[in-house]
Parts: sequence; structure tokens; C-alpha cells
Amino acid sequence: MISWAKPNLLKKDLVHLNRAFKSNWISGGMYIDKFEKELQKKFKIKNLITASSGTAAIHLAYLAIGLKEGDEVIIPGFGYLAPANIAKLLRLKIIFSEVDPNTFCVGVDDIKRVITKKTKAIIVTHTYGNMCQINEIVKLAKKNNIFLIEDAAEALGSKFKNKYSGTVGDIGIYSFQATKNITTGEGGAVTAKNKKIFEKLKLYRNHGVTRKRYYHVVPGHNFRLSNLLASIGYSQLLRINKIIRNRKIIFSIYQKYLNKEKFTMQVIKKNISFVPWALSIKINNKFNQKKRDQVIKKLNKKGIECRNGFYTPYELPIYPKKKLFHCLMLSRRVICLPFYEKLSLNKIKYICLTLDKLL
Repeated sequence: MISWAKPNLLKKDLVHLNRAFKSNWISGGMYIDKFEKELQKKFKIKNLITASSGTAAIHLAYLAIGLKEGDEVIIPGFGYLAPANIAKLLRLKIIFSEVDPNTFCVGVDDIKRVITKKTKAIIVTHTYGNMCQINEIVKLAKKNNIFLIEDAAEALGSKFKNKYSGTVGDIGIYSFQATKNITTGEGGAVTAKNKKIFEKLKLYRNHGVTRKRYYHVVPGHNFRLSNLLASIGYSQLLRINKIIRNRKIIFSIYQKYLNKEKFTMQVIKKNISFVPWALSIKINNKFNQKKRDQVIKKLNKKGIECRNGFYTPYELPIYPKKKLFHCLMLSRRVICLPFYEKLSLNKIKYICLTLDKLL
């Protein structure tokens, strides 16, 4: 079976993991600090802390900006729904927006259609490594005095006009889950431009405790990353340029061998420097969801693990049945092909040839 994703862990990573293990600092430790500082350096971030997951980082962001029950937030209707799930747990009022059917990302006009005077935060998702046209959304958020949160869990290293994903809005979210560009197994990070918000992020991450042990300033949580996991992330971060280069090469090889007559690829605009997390294609409108799912099943039988597009809120019982045409279309027609750093040329050729025959 050709896996959909596969981490590329090296002996160097094991060296750092062993150092963390032998230090006896299993929870906190020097690698937390090293990993955070290296992330700040590589991606030109002033304020950053790690977290136990990207989803935990989203939760921290909501708490730090003071969102409370009933507050209105805008979230794209296509993309991984972690921001919506945490919003629902906190009993926020979720307003889902449409997305661009070509880039798969939310646009400023999509947000303008649903923004109200009650909107407290806008969450944008940089889906599959692509980035939305964030500058226009920043202007809209500032004009309306609304917090802008970038979910860059899938877009570590991608740039919009030389600005890294997660560094343009008020708050940025990263994920280091097993399939991501850099992986710690589970893990994440959160950034904030405002110093006061950043201090709140740190406070809520650590049980609401500052320097005075066992004294809880706020009802915080434990969203800390372990020293062992941070050591693996730190080791990979030292070769991040090579990781990015390899992922771009894999993407370009796919572009060469894919027969694009029966589908379109995610559109990456010229002002985006794209670091692909996944390779997604949108099959043409001759295929309904049932036929798309049949194609995925047949690919699996041929030894090629593929995934469907994200489900929309409309299709899930936990959310209101607001129908978003473009989101629903993407949910029913997107196929994500295997994509990872060590995917060989022969395997890519086999995937492309098999897909072409099935379509």
C-alpha cells in the first residue's frame, strides 16, 4: 500500500530524542525552549509558544482574546473543522462562510457576505498548504475592529508576498500532527502580535498559573508540549529548507505526470509561495459524490491510499443545515492523493497512471 502520508524521521531525530530522554526532563525541558526559539527564528515570529496540538492552540487563541458563550465567529465551511469544533464546545455562535471553489480558501467577499456588527473573530484556514488572499481580509478585520486568526496548521512555510503563514493576522496557529510538514506526532504552536494576548496564551496553557506555584490566576488548562516531542520537532526544523524543497519537488513531479483532462488542481495564485501539505484534485462535474467515492475505493484496491475532501457543516449532524454551494461541491468532488517527502518517482507515475485509467 502506498500510504497517503508518511513522516520522514531520520537517525538525527533519534539523537535529539535520546538527549531529551536522558536529560530526565520528560515534560518540560530545554528542547521546548530550543524548538520555540528556532520556530521564531525560521519564520520571523516575535511571540510564539508551543502547545499539545494545533487544536489546543486554537482553544488557547479563543480563550486569550476573551471569547465567551454566544460570541459570533466566522469560520470557512470547507477545511478541517477544528476551529468550528472548539467554537461549538465553547458555545460560540458559528457563522460559516463560503470559499473560493478554485483556491479552496476563504476570500474577503465570502466574509463580507456574513460579517455583522456582532462578529468578534474571523478564522481563516490555509487549506492544503495554499493561502487565502490574507491582506484583503486583514484590512476588513481592522476596519471592523475584529480579531483575525490564521489557521496555518496545513501551511507551515507557505508565504503570502514574503510573509509567512500564521504571521499576518492577530494570531497564528500551527500543527505538528503526524502528517504535517514537520511532525512531533502530536503538537502545535500559537503566535500573537499583541503582547498582552501573548501573555494570556502562556497563562491559559499552564493551568492559569504564573510564577506563584499552585496559584491559579485564571481557570487555565494544560496545553503544554512535552520535551520529548519538542526534541523531534527541533531536529526536523534544522532541515526545514530541505523539507520544503523536497515537498515542492514532489508536487512538481505530480504536475508533470497527472493527466488534467478530467479534473482541475487547486489554484495557487502568483503572490503565494506554496508549500504543499497535501495534493488535492477536483474531479469534473460528471462525477457525483458516489462516483468519486467509488474512484477512491478502486484506488485503495490498487494499493493507493487516498482521501476525500473535508466534509462541510451541512453534511454533519452536529451543525445547522446551512447549505454552502461551493463548499459542498468541493466536499463531494475533491480527492487527495498520496503526498510525502520520500514518495518515489515510480510510485508517483503509478498513481497518476492508475488515476487516469479510473477516470
